Amino acid sequence: MEPDRKEAKKTHAPETASGVSFGSTVTLLFSDIRGFTDYTDQYGDAAAYQVLQEHNAIVRKQIEAFGGQVVKTQGDSFMVAFTTARGAILCAVAIQHALGAANRNQSGTRIAIGIGINTGEPIQEGGDFFGGMVNLAARICAAAGPGEIFIAETTRYVAGRIESVEFVDRGLHELKGFQEPQRVIEVRWQSSGAEPSGAKEAEIAAVMQNAIDVLNRVLGVAHADDPVFRPLVECQAKASDLRLTLSRSASDRQSQSVQRIQEAIRPFEDFVTLLVERDTLEEQRSAQIETRVARSFGWPLVTAAARGRLSFAGAPAPTPAPAPAAPPPPAPRPAPRPAPAPAATPTSAPAPPPVPAAPPAPTRAPAPKAAEVPTGFAAPRTSAVEAPAVRIDPRGAGVRWWAPACEAWSEWKSSGIAWAYALRLVVAEYPHLLAVPIRESAAHAERLAAGYFLLLEHVENQSPGFVQAAVARALGQGRGAGEPEVLGRELYELLVTDGRLRETYAAFVSDVMGTAIPNPGLWADVGIVEQENATEVITHRGRVVGETQEQTERVTAQTERTTDHRFAVALAPLTARFFYIKPGDLKTPRDVDIKVTKDGQPSDHAWHVTLKTSLVVRSEPKRLGPKGVVVKGLGREFAGVWIGVFNADPANPATYEVVMAVRPPGPTGPTGPTGPIGPTPRKASPFAPPGRRH
Repeated sequence: MEPDRKEAKKTHAPETASGVSFGSTVTLLFSDIRGFTDYTDQYGDAAAYQVLQEHNAIVRKQIEAFGGQVVKTQGDSFMVAFTTARGAILCAVAIQHALGAANRNQSGTRIAIGIGINTGEPIQEGGDFFGGMVNLAARICAAAGPGEIFIAETTRYVAGRIESVEFVDRGLHELKGFQEPQRVIEVRWQSSGAEPSGAKEAEIAAVMQNAIDVLNRVLGVAHADDPVFRPLVECQAKASDLRLTLSRSASDRQSQSVQRIQEAIRPFEDFVTLLVERDTLEEQRSAQIETRVARSFGWPLVTAAARGRLSFAGAPAPTPAPAPAAPPPPAPRPAPRPAPAPAATPTSAPAPPPVPAAPPAPTRAPAPKAAEVPTGFAAPRTSAVEAPAVRIDPRGAGVRWWAPACEAWSEWKSSGIAWAYALRLVVAEYPHLLAVPIRESAAHAERLAAGYFLLLEHVENQSPGFVQAAVARALGQGRGAGEPEVLGRELYELLVTDGRLRETYAAFVSDVMGTAIPNPGLWADVGIVEQENATEVITHRGRVVGETQEQTERVTAQTERTTDHRFAVALAPLTARFFYIKPGDLKTPRDVDIKVTKDGQPSDHAWHVTLKTSLVVRSEPKRLGPKGVVVKGLGREFAGVWIGVFNADPANPATYEVVMAVRPPGPTGPTGPTGPIGPTPRKASPFAPPGRRH
């Protein structure tokens, strides 16, 4: 790889300096091999170096053919300058076509690259280029998947029409280092000697069907001892997400390629092969497959497969061993029969003995399927996991809100299930969790109180060791008083002070929104659905948090639809409430104005999340500034926006006003005929839910 760097500096920098003048318009192409580090780990440095040389030869040949000049190389990446946007795009297509042809003659892992292109006027110095347009080209390259070519909007307009090339708008993308989303265009091509489109579609359809079949087999795998075996649950969660993606794109095969599908499905194929052929695989191939599966899903899953603890639904269950074989983690502490004392905290959920001495406690929910974690796993009584990873001080058992959350936190630690996956399960059962104060959670529902283990984990991340030591410290602060009321008050005070909830509660709300939106979604006080000829406002009929009964109000008068609509909402200490706006049958885009006030003054106690219409599902949560935000392009650029208002005060309730407006786009924006958000007269809104009208 070092010779590449020397060659680039020696031969290409002078050419670039002479071919492109300072301040002139340049099109920059970035390319980068996808998965090269994994390839090196799997096949070794010698094989990886050979592949790199072949890749470099192919790329350089096409660059020379289309008049590009290599600015520099770094490892497996190229930066190339072109005097025309058209030449850069045609070169990128030729590179992908040549690499695809080379890959057809290979088996196993194949090398694929992503390419990003941008056009602009960069700063040039010493044969190199600098500036924002260079950074954008690099970020667009990073967004491109294996075998993909992404270009900037500027490049698309400059290039014009190119025969056999199709430009597909992939929407706005959040790119690192850029405050505003950037529009990305995908380049799709068909060479003159390509197969007829019907044959190509048939091939993609066959590959896609095979991929879905493989994923269905993975989702049918069960663990003989532990229905919530963490590595298997996470593997199946990834399989479910990929199956959903493939199913959604089945009607638009233009957006797929055989290579991309095969790359995505390969880890799952390896896993199925490991299960089906584990007794017949040749030793070297078995080791290779195990390494690839472990890289994708972890060694505990490989170990479980090797021990015969995994099987497909409907297959005969493996015969239990006469004594439980010791898995990689130590045995659980509270085993149902005598067991040696464990070592340090285990790294994954240990399997219970094959024949327990006593049946587990009854559950309230049906037995989970192999591919699911029961929604009640957060509550100790409903989980199949028998061994907590950490000991919880039993002196806190009398505090009704603390005990369920603490026990659920301990149990979740033992399960090893990812926090994000656990959060989605809890929110699916109790989407109004954050609207209920933690100290009132047990009175609302005991299982809801258990769901607050999510907040305990947030605190634990701020102050490691907090949860296990909290009861002892609270008893010390309360002068040994163990009455639940006194102890509960001291525990809450510790959460706020040592747990830093006053400073970090906003970040907790952001984490929840970023994980639970759009699926499974959060309980919302108000939702606005903008139709082409009407605005529908969905509210809850009463004042009870978490109620499911809704009422819909349909407004058709244009003046009422475009005015500022205000919703007052009272928030208890350390709680959050949510609102959303989404398009219905909307043919023309809209602009959305959002602002939050507290006691009549602008407030930044809110986050907003934008749902994308492109392949990017959503943006990361962004803090709502005191001046609010205007999001343009509802129904075209984005498919909805969620607002989360939070009260980070641990002692005092607060009343906020959420101001929302949906308007046709226009040069006047939020300060147009309807007036700016805020100064508008505080008249009764037709959207205000019962009991909240001004």
